[in-house]
Amino acid sequence: MLAGMERRWRNPDIRVAALLVIDMQRYFLDKSSHAYVPAATAIVPGVQRLIRLFRKHKRPVAFTRFAVADDEKDPVGTWWGRSIADSSCDGMISKHVRPKKEEKVFRKSSYSPFRGTDLERHLRKLGARQIVIAGVLTNLCCETAAREAFELGFDVFLTADATATYNEKMHEATLLNLSCGFATPVHASDLRPLRPTP
Repeated sequence: MLAGMERRWRNPDIRVAALLVIDMQRYFLDKSSHAYVPAATAIVPGVQRLIRLFRKHKRPVAFTRFAVADDEKDPVGTWWGRSIADSSCDGMISKHVRPKKEEKVFRKSSYSPFRGTDLERHLRKLGARQIVIAGVLTNLCCETAAREAFELGFDVFLTADATATYNEKMHEATLLNLSCGFATPVHASDLRPLRPTP
């Protein structure tokens, strides 16, 4: 699927990388939620593995959560017909990937983790030149984060096995699109570029 894309891929270097964990919230991981992503349960071990790795190497781990305040515009809610209120328990980070006290959680009110937040400044202050992306949804918030991070000058790595969305076609479409011009697809287990398949 990704054959021919790999000539511009890079090798990640954890010494200059930050981990960005996108929207691992109860809204997407709780089976009782209308927005539950079944594949999100499967990626929890991979996300946990990445978090442990970055913490072990004392590299930044940043989290985002999507939630809309009462006075904010809500284009995501307008599109889908429902959203997450900032006051809702559904907007909280899942207990499976809880941030440490010193790790920052950036609330966002759209697909973008950078618009209206201090995420870029935070990452640059901590010396991050590369961003490894994990979380949900692959084709919406993760893809938006990857494209924006690339435009901001970061080297971007999208974890194929630590991101999830509602179906495999959407997931693979994002991997294909991003690997063409925005991000190197990697395995969470070893942070090496994927081996393309014909």
